[in-house]
Amino acid sequence: MASLDELPPYRRAQLLWRWAHYGVAFVEDLVRDAEKEPCRLPSPPPGPPGMTLAVRGDDGRFHLEREGQMLCGDTETAGVWSHRQHCGWIERGQGPQEWKGGRVDDTETVAWGSLVVEWSVRAIGPGVDPGTVDRPDRCHGRPYELMHLWPPPPARTASVRRLRAALVDALGADCHGCGLYPGAMVDHDHQTGQVRGLLCAFCNRVMEECPHLTGCPRADYLLAPPAAGLNLVYPTSQQWRPKESTRQRVIEQLGFDPFEGL
Repeated sequence: MASLDELPPYRRAQLLWRWAHYGVAFVEDLVRDAEKEPCRLPSPPPGPPGMTLAVRGDDGRFHLEREGQMLCGDTETAGVWSHRQHCGWIERGQGPQEWKGGRVDDTETVAWGSLVVEWSVRAIGPGVDPGTVDRPDRCHGRPYELMHLWPPPPARTASVRRLRAALVDALGADCHGCGLYPGAMVDHDHQTGQVRGLLCAFCNRVMEECPHLTGCPRADYLLAPPAAGLNLVYPTSQQWRPKESTRQRVIEQLGFDPFEGL
């Protein structure tokens, strides 16, 4: 039976950090019980398999299409696809503003607003590479997962852009973890700085929460990273660092610093 102490030191520290508010006993049980079922990969994107293209619609937007199916559409009648999109915003003193998620200071918020917009779209142009379509021109109708089928924006720094280009050239543009969505983030080992691969937003968010020693797609990725042979190193200046207040809270919850000595 697997135990927490059998995990590599950094992975053990990551799990303790993530679940510090539940305590060490919870993390030990998590690792022990994980043998019953491996971690699940993200749900496949909607629509049939095949190459995804972007087609211009008569509404002025570009829409993702695969095997003749407009993925952001609900139903099709004679080549016209019905669309539905939920729109939300907040009303502040200076007027309505787009809500992009996260916390909102209620002292500044006057009211919330939302509506569901419905419209119909007919494709009027040939399919093009989705990566050539600017973000404001993309349709954002239908499921949340569909948003992640669009190629990610360029990294903010030249060093990370070069790493991403090297990973795409060597291993492909799709997620090196699940292979279902475009790779959005350059993933690296936070202890060594070694680049492990290119991950979609779904895999990047949960990869290091994997409690398995082996026999799981995420554990296999962590044990043998696809990009290990490329010997790429993530720039130190771009690496994530926790706030000191957060670190102290975790130490208080656990009674020790899980990353001490690493």
